[in-house]
Amino acid sequence: MQMWTKLVSRIKKSSIILSFLFFLLILVLSHIYYSNKLNRIVTVEAGRKAPEVSEFMKDKNNSGTFITNLSEINMNIPGIYEIKIQIGKRVYSSKLEVEDTMAPVAEPVNQEIWPKEDKEAKEFVKNIIDATDVKIFFKEQPDFSKTGVQEIILILEDTSGNKKELEASLTIKADTEAPKIEGVNDKTIYIDTKVSYKNGITVTDNKDKNVALVVDSSAVNLKKAGSYKVIYSAADAAGNTTTKIMVLKVKEKPIISVSQEELNALADKVLAGITNKSMTAREKALAIYTWTKNHITYTGSSNKSDWKMGAVQGIKNGTGDCFNYYATSRALLTRAGFKNLCVTRIGGSTQHFWNLVYIQGGWYHFDTTPSHKGYAFICFMRTDAEVGEYSKWRIGYYNFDKTKYPATPIDPFN
Repeated sequence: MQMWTKLVSRIKKSSIILSFLFFLLILVLSHIYYSNKLNRIVTVEAGRKAPEVSEFMKDKNNSGTFITNLSEINMNIPGIYEIKIQIGKRVYSSKLEVEDTMAPVAEPVNQEIWPKEDKEAKEFVKNIIDATDVKIFFKEQPDFSKTGVQEIILILEDTSGNKKELEASLTIKADTEAPKIEGVNDKTIYIDTKVSYKNGITVTDNKDKNVALVVDSSAVNLKKAGSYKVIYSAADAAGNTTTKIMVLKVKEKPIISVSQEELNALADKVLAGITNKSMTAREKALAIYTWTKNHITYTGSSNKSDWKMGAVQGIKNGTGDCFNYYATSRALLTRAGFKNLCVTRIGGSTQHFWNLVYIQGGWYHFDTTPSHKGYAFICFMRTDAEVGEYSKWRIGYYNFDKTKYPATPIDPFN
């Protein structure tokens, strides 16, 4: 009986062990079954979109669902990432390897510079395409001081160490062009008249900015009549030099005068050609402004002793400075029926004259003198605020004693 009991006990123990071993066998077979459904690792190139779940399946007919959120994986950063996929009721693992094996792609940009103007390597390329950051450097450092054409080899290297060579050209131009001096014209002035030698003169250069203008007026004697040479010169950084000569004629001041009747006749003749009765006040004022501005050539000097003579010079000769522009405008405006005043600048090294005109119930600034090329401004019926703003740009140009003149309207002229 005891022997039978022991035998039954052994059989029970063996059954338990066999059951456990059978369970383990089922687990192993199940794991092998499901593992055979997944690729152990899926490899993609950096920069492409995340793979579909089907790419992880060995059998494309099988289906599964991502447990891992692939949108959280940066597909531009190489690395190996664990991927969880649910098949049926079970979750299994695979690997996603993001690798970067492709070299950067870009377009070369040829550069043209002056000697000693440096260019960085990145300025020789454009439209760079790569999944990762790209460093750009010269294979050999260019010689930025040597004129001529050089072939430049650029190295593009991404974060993964993939490299690409790119060729571009560097042209270093030789500066052989001299500066240009413009506005130098012969002038005629009267004895003891001040001369602004640089007024209206410009210097430009194909390479250098702010080339200095040198004026040699040492031969001029403003107290003696005669013809004198004024030498203008400018040199750029490369040593290219330009020279121009102005002949300045100094004359005795004529002792002449003009009657108001004679000036009125001259002004009426001009008005007859540029205005008519059908014009509005604004149209007449604009016609006077345009004619005066275009008719007179700025010479930088005038006899300022008599405004009527200044107007005659402006109308007859078509030459002079701001005084002639003001005087001519005064004569025409007055004969056209406009009340007007003379405004003079305060401060500064030179004088400036312009008009105040009463029109449409208010006083406005009216200046026909051409503005400097670098400070363009049309001063036709401008308010105090507008000329004040211009004087901030062209320092002090319209500074005047406001206590001596009527204030303009606040709003701009319509």
